[in-house]
Amino acid sequence: MASPSSGRWSRDRPHTSRRYFSGTMVAVCDPSWKPPFSPIETEKNSATGTLFRMSMPYEGAPPPSRPEGTRAGRVVTGRRRGAGKRFLVVGDVLDGVLVHTTAHRIGVHDPAAEIRHRPTGAGGNTATWLGWLGAEVDVVARVGVDDVYRHERALEDAGVRAHLRYDAMTSTGVVVSVRNGHGRTAMSDPAASGKISAADVPPSVVARADIVHLTGAAMLGGGADRLADLVACARTGPARVAVDPSSVAVIETIGADRFLQALRGVDVLFPDQHEALALGGGDDLDAAVRRLTEHVPLVVVTAGADGALIGRRGRSVHRVPATPATVVDTIGAGDAFVAGFVRAWATDPVRVGAAAREGTRVAARALGFVGGRPPV
Repeated sequence: MASPSSGRWSRDRPHTSRRYFSGTMVAVCDPSWKPPFSPIETEKNSATGTLFRMSMPYEGAPPPSRPEGTRAGRVVTGRRRGAGKRFLVVGDVLDGVLVHTTAHRIGVHDPAAEIRHRPTGAGGNTATWLGWLGAEVDVVARVGVDDVYRHERALEDAGVRAHLRYDAMTSTGVVVSVRNGHGRTAMSDPAASGKISAADVPPSVVARADIVHLTGAAMLGGGADRLADLVACARTGPARVAVDPSSVAVIETIGADRFLQALRGVDVLFPDQHEALALGGGDDLDAAVRRLTEHVPLVVVTAGADGALIGRRGRSVHRVPATPATVVDTIGAGDAFVAGFVRAWATDPVRVGAAAREGTRVAARALGFVGGRPPV
């Protein structure tokens, strides 16, 4: 088992799924004995060869075990689009504080506010939705040293291989989202996520990826040179490269021209409407998308209730309608769209419209959950 003092916390081991057994801990001294649960952790005594297995405490009736051949989050049956492809997501993994309040001005105390803590961040969100879809996915991110194990477990429980980097002097980034009847405001402190670089990405993981996706305002806000280095790192393998600008503030900090220069070699860009206008210029979205295709051959704009716009170099812009959904929370819907799109696009890059429709379907599911990630 890796030590937190090593500076890297990365375990390329098979995924483990949680099944539960009464009691809080079981030590197994007979390797032939098989308990009625899959262990959370398995350790081997190097001297005796004995396996020790532990389970975590669980109150109430145990949840049903997943059928054979399934992954965390959802059942995958038959041959799904994207099967056999591998994905690498490099981006933010953050702690989220979600506040729902009736207060509409500063200085008002609302004792009835709903406050929830959730793991979030565009990198973690996109990776967990890919895992929910049954894809093979790795994520590289930076967190605080005290939070490595917690975030690793949350990602692995969602079917994601986590490669979390850290240093002892930096905390995990935090985003606070406040929602009231007038809309939503988000504030973030990137902390560790703002320090991620191409040096944190294992070459072996890049080499086996079919798609590398770069995302996260904290990570991409590090400047044009860092973004260009990450794109160059992604291009060292055979993968196609996707980028989500993640924030208008990132584009304004870097500058639209420098941001576009850093995208040299990127295969697909996933801005939202505001980011597309900030990068493409003007106030006509279709025209902005056409200008962006001069820099990136495929541009897919997420447009909320209006679905998505698709721009391909040398072709007209066309729209894909949104999938009807009951909206509980909009956080992470764009990340879910990207996960659905790239999973379909990885297998059939020609059928871009079909990939966008898959993206809207996954985004519709995300709108029904609080916090930006699928339930595990």
